[in-house]
Amino acid sequence: MAKDTITLALNGEVTIRHFASAISNLETLVQALSDELGVADKVEWVIHDLQVGSATATIRGETEILEQAERVVDAYASVGKSLQAGKRPDFTDRVVKAASAITGILDDRVSSVRFETADLDVTISRHADVTSPVAIVKSFGAIEGRVQTLSNRKGLRFNLYDTLHDRAVSCYVKEGQEDQLREVWGKRAIVEGEISRERLSGRPVAIRQVSAIRALSEVERGSYLEARGVSPLKAGAPMPEETIRRLRDA
Repeated sequence: MAKDTITLALNGEVTIRHFASAISNLETLVQALSDELGVADKVEWVIHDLQVGSATATIRGETEILEQAERVVDAYASVGKSLQAGKRPDFTDRVVKAASAITGILDDRVSSVRFETADLDVTISRHADVTSPVAIVKSFGAIEGRVQTLSNRKGLRFNLYDTLHDRAVSCYVKEGQEDQLREVWGKRAIVEGEISRERLSGRPVAIRQVSAIRALSEVERGSYLEARGVSPLKAGAPMPEETIRRLRDA
């Protein structure tokens, strides 16, 4: 699939000051990478998705030649991996300064930042025990949630708000799965694939190599509609409303 999106996510208690600073420095970083790679006048980066509840921003590179945007995306991923390893990114001082400014917002409230592309997730934390290649763990499985923010421009990507954490999970799917997405747009669904999770919290952040997308009934889990008739009344037993009335008046 096309690699034309860049995502930056903040974890923790994120204030508007933190988020604004991160977005400003992300713009500076992408511009610096574009200049260094010689594609600044060939790729325009636009807001693709903003998930305020998850403090996540995704931008997409608009260009006539996809490879030009992909070069910037790959460079962004390389910067993230260098920061995670505690190394200086192999780019100019301008790029390093912008990248350092992003991680510089880490404090007692913002616990970590995540660099995400269609290929990988990299998490940088202020705590040494989390800043490691295993900060994100991967396994094949399934996540239940509601499908939102579908994009099918030069590749398929959508957000799944998972039922357990109510946070946006980036889902990257291959061409040819459009029909499955049309059936689940805006609905509850189960998405199967390679799941990237935060090692400590277990919260899913992305699903790649999506193998199946299955729509679910809109009846909420635990709804009384699902419980009707589960335990039939015995002959002569009081009706539920009568029992409730007796308990209320006792």
